[in-house]
Amino acid sequence: MAYQPQDPYNRQAAIRQLLSNPQYEAQYPLQQSSRPTSDTYDPYHANACQANSTIAPSGGALQHRQPIPQLQTQQRAYAVAIPAPSDPTHQLAVYASNGYTGSQTMPPPPPYHTPLDYQLLLLSLAEEYFAAAHGYGSMADIVRRETETQSYYKMMATGLGCLEVVLKHFKMQPEREAIVRLRYATILFEETENTIEADEALGKGIVLCDRHRFFDLKYNMQHLLARILFSKTPRAAFKFLDGILKDAEAYQHIAWVYAFRFLKVSMHLELSSHQDLIAALNLLKSIISISSDYGDKVILAVATTLEALTCLKISSNAEYIEEAQRALAGVRSLQLDPATGELHQLTVLISFVDLCCQLQQFEPHQAVSKMQIMQNALKTVDSSRLWTDDGSFAIPIPATRMPSCKSQSGVVRRRNNDSIVLMFNWMPKEDIYNVGYLLGGASMANRNTVDGQKSEHMLEEGIKRLEWTQREHSKVPKSIALASSQQTWREHMTCYMRLYLAFTLCARTSWSAAKEQQAKIEASVGSMVNTPEPLLLLTVYLEAVIYQGIGNLTEALSLYQSSILSLPAPPEQRSRSQISLDISILSTLNTILIIRSPSHPQNHLVPSLVSNLELLCLQNRNHQICSAYHLVAATTSSDTILLTKQYLQSALQASKQTDNKHLMCMVLNFMSWKFFRGVVGEQAERSARASQNLAQQCMNVLWMSVSAGLLGDTLEVAGRNEEAERAKQSGLKTSANLPQALQEAMNGRFDGHDVPMQEEGENYEVTMKVKG
Repeated sequence: MAYQPQDPYNRQAAIRQLLSNPQYEAQYPLQQSSRPTSDTYDPYHANACQANSTIAPSGGALQHRQPIPQLQTQQRAYAVAIPAPSDPTHQLAVYASNGYTGSQTMPPPPPYHTPLDYQLLLLSLAEEYFAAAHGYGSMADIVRRETETQSYYKMMATGLGCLEVVLKHFKMQPEREAIVRLRYATILFEETENTIEADEALGKGIVLCDRHRFFDLKYNMQHLLARILFSKTPRAAFKFLDGILKDAEAYQHIAWVYAFRFLKVSMHLELSSHQDLIAALNLLKSIISISSDYGDKVILAVATTLEALTCLKISSNAEYIEEAQRALAGVRSLQLDPATGELHQLTVLISFVDLCCQLQQFEPHQAVSKMQIMQNALKTVDSSRLWTDDGSFAIPIPATRMPSCKSQSGVVRRRNNDSIVLMFNWMPKEDIYNVGYLLGGASMANRNTVDGQKSEHMLEEGIKRLEWTQREHSKVPKSIALASSQQTWREHMTCYMRLYLAFTLCARTSWSAAKEQQAKIEASVGSMVNTPEPLLLLTVYLEAVIYQGIGNLTEALSLYQSSILSLPAPPEQRSRSQISLDISILSTLNTILIIRSPSHPQNHLVPSLVSNLELLCLQNRNHQICSAYHLVAATTSSDTILLTKQYLQSALQASKQTDNKHLMCMVLNFMSWKFFRGVVGEQAERSARASQNLAQQCMNVLWMSVSAGLLGDTLEVAGRNEEAERAKQSGLKTSANLPQALQEAMNGRFDGHDVPMQEEGENYEVTMKVKG
């Protein structure tokens, strides 16, 4: 009850009397105020000067009559409405006609709480857990630390639990539900082995997308489902993709036609059998045809580059190499288009494939020029804005190719400027440089000793970069599976670089340094779970070459004749890869060099081994293998001098074609010993000096010693004893740097005599080594 002030003039009684008059009631009827009666305003009732405490009732709207007429003897009462105060402690005022004020305090309103969205909370928590776990995953060596590994998988399991709760217990909008199901299945596939639950989630998601016509989400789910099937049964994945492609082509969703065809190409390339490589090549040709019809030049350029790469993987035959070069020529014309030219990833890939073509053709001079082009392309990596840290890049596609695409994530996505892009995953920046160092070192290997050992320097720098990359943790968040995969790839790359480095060291007889690299390679290979076949073959072959180089012929022969390196029977040769067959050929050539002495217990095997190698070597695309075969055939031939000359001429021609100075050195030294030994004349001296110059260029201590001895013998026969003695002393001094076993085998003979060879009734001695 409000405070009632005193009324000495009895105004309240007059007002009550006036209000009770029926005539006044008829003249001034009661009216409803226009003030709203919302519930939110109800606690704050307007207050008025009260004559009888009933003018402003406590409930409902404020009621009042028409203005009271002015009386000469009475003052008019005023009804004053006070709006709701913002401060809950604000007092409500009551004014009397004489200006006296009273007040009362109203209770504060109950606080208003927004309902908690548990669905959104769980989804946010799941992503937070995934991000935190991937922060651990970027450290590739986490697999070696049990504590961090357990924390990683706990966070991933908690995040998956959040998504599972949302899917089972919350009603969502169809589009959000589809997105959550896709995310749930993706994490299950990438982080766990529970592919059955991932299949179920994707199956329900695809049905949902079909019902609501979410084409982009449906295709993303089918893309993931195809990858899941490929991990279990590749052929079932191919059949599944064939059905999807028919639907995408029927709807004219060309962007996804590209996406699924490229996915099939990557799957066939991963399997890498001859049948799969041919299937990949056919798929790429179909992509080239479609993109050419629609005018998608960037897609056309990418598919054509992959076509060239696939041709190199199929075979090193001239037919496929020429097809690869034609494809590269077509890509270069497409690079004149601005959209294609700005794609630096494609430029680098083209330079890689182009250099590999020259290496497969064994054209060293062309390879050096292509290597320089590759180095220029690599300079754009750091400066490119489009080159992301994780190696992914986008291929633009006209929006008309996928008009229903709304997603801003996934394989095909829409960007802020409404353009459609097709996403590709490639190598991170740091790995791009590592590939460049490996290819550069391989390109310069033949000229390593004459070009200031550039090949060794490139390989050593590449190894340092790889070791640094393995030590430093990447800043890009990633899963343990992805980080471990990248770490394994880098370990393989390090081993291949060490192999190339070790073989270049063997070529200049730096056996101790080669042995050091070999020990590191064996340690890395021993720790690998699955060692690639080429890496394993080259590791064993390197060990055998080092044994042979230091004079331990027994161990070398044992390795050359092992099951992993020996030449397979003709029926099995077709099933062997080209690199496996080439290493077996080199092992057999070295075996012949070791057992060719008539006193060796296995000497009787020489004719059959030479015969088995003839067809394989003459048809081989590697001209260096052809040169080595002709040289070995010349040293073991018991036929006429004419046939020996033909062998040596073929060997010299092939070694010149490949610019292999090591092979040229061996051929010239053997020719000097074979045809000019004991001959007096300018030609004999010229041949001996040419042999010595080549040996010095090769920096091969063994052949430097042999050539010095041959030159000394030639000068001695010519009667130039002082020069002959200087040459022989030079050979003796050089031979002191040979391994102890070789020095003992030579028995002080500085001309390299080691293994006797029977020819035309006379015994001659010569040492030959063929490096892989």
